[in-house]
Amino acid sequence: MRYFPLFATILATVGVYSVRSAPPSAAGQPQVNVGTATSHTGTATTAPSTSASSAPLPSVTVTINGQTLVYPPLDRTPNTNDPIVQQWLKELNLGSNVPNLPQSNGGVVNFDSANCQPPTTILPNQGSWTCQKVIRPDDKVQCPQKGVWGLTYDDGPSLSTPALLNTLNSNNLKATFFVIGSRVVSFPETLKAAYAKGHNIAIHTWSHPALTSVSNEGIVAELKWCMKAVKDVLGVTPIYMRPPFGDTDDRVRAITRAVGLWTVIWTEGFDTDDWSLRTGPGLKTQNADHVIGIFQGWMKQLPTMTHGFIVLEHDLFPQTVAAAQSVLGIAVKQPGLTIQTVPQCLGDSTPYLEVGGKPPALTSANTSNANNSTGSSLADTSSNSSDPVAHAASTSDASLSIIYSVLPVTLISLALSLNFGHL
Repeated sequence: MRYFPLFATILATVGVYSVRSAPPSAAGQPQVNVGTATSHTGTATTAPSTSASSAPLPSVTVTINGQTLVYPPLDRTPNTNDPIVQQWLKELNLGSNVPNLPQSNGGVVNFDSANCQPPTTILPNQGSWTCQKVIRPDDKVQCPQKGVWGLTYDDGPSLSTPALLNTLNSNNLKATFFVIGSRVVSFPETLKAAYAKGHNIAIHTWSHPALTSVSNEGIVAELKWCMKAVKDVLGVTPIYMRPPFGDTDDRVRAITRAVGLWTVIWTEGFDTDDWSLRTGPGLKTQNADHVIGIFQGWMKQLPTMTHGFIVLEHDLFPQTVAAAQSVLGIAVKQPGLTIQTVPQCLGDSTPYLEVGGKPPALTSANTSNANNSTGSSLADTSSNSSDPVAHAASTSDASLSIIYSVLPVTLISLALSLNFGHL
């Protein structure tokens, strides 16, 4: 996915903005008022050495659960010289546990995609998923049990997430949300609403870079800041993560394990292609029928598959959420299909450290079984005022007030549309 460089640059340039917008609903689905994002204030800091920009960017001060907390600049790899990051590095003592492999893209952090072309150098033993399609024993890439769909959504929480939560919750479906730390501190109430309804929350880095292009220290900062943001909001620490773009190799895997996270990618060939629903110069353009057609093709394969599958989808934009709602409407009527979170499909009932979750050892292997749950026909998704999702969508308390100077929603949408591609 071409993620947020332009978006972050606009925010850093203009300072404060206020957003109140409701994403377009899918046909037959309720309109959801998302309210405003979280209050951010801050002063300029020196841009991290691994950032795509050398200009000073604002740190972010957020009030979450009554606490005033400071986070790195949004949508940029955090400064590895920050004392907090230095303390994490000291505690981890990565040392010889991390193989000495080159960073991709010549060591220039890549937010646009994962790069397999020069200046990237790929060694025969690199274990690159992106460039060599190497899967290691620890990688979670499918649900072991036949007919089980590990339902996942990347890049939120966002203005569009509550509409998707309404559909999932009304049909008693649970999903794994791979969240970006910069979005977590922007929309904490939406994250709380998802967690309160039993959805699984997992890590998707702080700023969404291709991790193989990031330094060892930068990878630690990306993962740990996202983990901290989730812990600050929910009080729990996830043990699962998905690398942006699926971009990992043996160096990234080793650091991911060291910070206590299992790597989840997606089953080969099970990308919904929903990223292509965004339009902009040079970007692929499709419509929701394209995504639905891909899903229907998978359903034809279901009887002959010997295992379940994990799918790549996104909850970042109204278009991707509308497509996801359409796909779910078909999926819940599909005979022989069971929809679960990733931990459920792997047989893991403790996906957070605080409830006994077991992070990977450096030599751990993938050994897990699936649990069963089933869905029926798609239920009505009208909102309930007592529902945490409805509350998160309409609340305007202090934890959901962004202060950034006035920037129209249309400008943000334009920035995003020009920077969205395959994730």
